[in-house]
Amino acid sequence: MQGRDRLAALGLLSGTLLTGGLVDCDCLAEDAAALSADLRLGYSDTDDGAGARGDGLSVGARLDAGSASWHGISVGGTLYATTPVAGIDDDPLFLDSAGGPNGSGYTILGQLWVQASLGDTRLRLGRQAIDTPFADTDDIGMIPNTFEGVVLTDSSFEHWELTGAWLRRWAGVDANKEKFTRINGNRGMWVLGASHARDDWDVQAWYYRQQGGTDIVYLEGGADPLEQLHVGLQWTRQQDKAANTHARAWGASLAYVLGDFTLSGDYNKVSGNGSVSNGYGGGPFFSSCDQNTIDGTPHIRAIATGVEYGGIDRLAVGVRRVDFDQGVGDEVDTYAGYAFSDDLSLDLVYSDMGPDGSNAKVFLNYHLDLL
Repeated sequence: MQGRDRLAALGLLSGTLLTGGLVDCDCLAEDAAALSADLRLGYSDTDDGAGARGDGLSVGARLDAGSASWHGISVGGTLYATTPVAGIDDDPLFLDSAGGPNGSGYTILGQLWVQASLGDTRLRLGRQAIDTPFADTDDIGMIPNTFEGVVLTDSSFEHWELTGAWLRRWAGVDANKEKFTRINGNRGMWVLGASHARDDWDVQAWYYRQQGGTDIVYLEGGADPLEQLHVGLQWTRQQDKAANTHARAWGASLAYVLGDFTLSGDYNKVSGNGSVSNGYGGGPFFSSCDQNTIDGTPHIRAIATGVEYGGIDRLAVGVRRVDFDQGVGDEVDTYAGYAFSDDLSLDLVYSDMGPDGSNAKVFLNYHLDLL
C-alpha cells in the first residue's frame, strides 16, 4: 500500500477492527439477488485496574439476503447472532444487555429494509446499517449498531453525495443490543449531510436535530498537499437543550508516509460549559482510541501519536498512544491485522490504560458468498 492509499486506510485503525467483520455490505443493493454469511470468533480479556479480571469467548454470525431490483425496487435483510463459547461469558461486547458475568448470547433481525432507486438517488426504509459521524455501526464487538428509519442518499452531482435521514430507533453494541429502542424518546432524530470529494481533498458537513435533545453541527475536511502527507481538521458544536449546555470541540490530524512506515499525530480540545458526545456510535473524533474518547468530560484535551508498519503484504502492525489531560487515563494501543485472503482475516488489539487496567482482543473473521 503506497502514498494516499495508506493514508486513507489509517483512519480505520483507530477505535475499530483492522480488516473487516460483521459490518454492512452494500452488495445487497445491486441488480442481482445476493446471499452471504459472515462468521467471527472473538476473545477478550479485561483487567479493570482494581484487581478484577473478566474474559469472554464468543462466536458471532450474520446472514445477509437481498433481492434483485425490480423497476428500481429491492428488499433485503440481515440476521445477526452471537453466543458465548465454553462458558467464557464475561464480556458485554459479545453478550445481551445484561452483560457478564454469565451473560447470554442473542439473535436479532438487525436489518430489514425496502429500497427504491432512481438513477443516482436511493431511498431506503426500515432497519439498516448506516455510517455517519454521529450515527454509525461501531463494529467493535459481535453485533454492530443498526438503525430504524428512512435514509435518502443522492450522488447525482459529480463529486457530491447528499444525505437526509430520520432515525427513530436503534440496536446493537452501543444500544440495548438485542432490542430496538427509541432515539430521543418518541421524537427521533433528523440528519442532513453533504460531502464533496476530489482526488487530493474532501470536505463534509452534517447537522443532527433532536427536538428537546442534543443538536449537533459537524464539519470536517482533509487534504493531501504532498503524496506522502495527509492533514485533516474537524469541528463540532453540540447543544444539549434539556441540560441547557453547549460544547465545542475541534481537532487536527497529520499523517506522513515514510517508506514502509506511517507516522501520525492527532489533537482534540473541548470548550464550552458542557461536554461533547459520541452520539449514537463510536464518534468521529481524531484522537479516539480503542477504549477511550473525549466524550463526556468538559474541557478535556487529547493528544495522540502513532506509528504503523505496512512493509509486509496483507499485514499491518502499529502502536498508538493517546494522552488525555483529565477524565480518563492515558491509553497505549498496540495492534496487528493480517488478511490471509480476501475472505479470512485476523485482528489483534492490546490496550494499556495504566491504572485504569488493560484489555486484549482477538478476532478471526470469515466471509462466505452463498449466492
